[in-house]
Amino acid sequence: MSTDLDSLVTSNSKYMKKEDVPEDGVDLTIKHFTKEVVKGDEGEEQKAAVHFVEEGYKPLLLNQTNIARIKAATGEKTVEGVKGKKVKVFCDPFVEFGGRMVGGVRIKKADAQALVLGSKDAPDDSIPF
Repeated sequence: MSTDLDSLVTSNSKYMKKEDVPEDGVDLTIKHFTKEVVKGDEGEEQKAAVHFVEEGYKPLLLNQTNIARIKAATGEKTVEGVKGKKVKVFCDPFVEFGGRMVGGVRIKKADAQALVLGSKDAPDDSIPF
């Protein structure tokens, strides 16, 4: 078994970093949002964070891009509307900052859920075509 070089670097941050998720991503369920005070380049600032239902995943600090991506991925525009919705959280190596590619965490639509036969959402096999 080989060890991924990225696993050698651990993050002490209490927020999700690009190293915390794979490039192919992971489907996570939105639990709730909080306002967090974080230190930035210009002192302390307040940012929104999304928390997930699944154990072992840190909250993700949100920027305008990922807020727009949550809305696009879920089809919802309100905090209440996105709670309980699944999104795919992934590391995008092409995120740019200050004119350099630095990578970052991004959000997109979650993978399609497998349908359970017999459920109201399962395909109707009685259709003759």
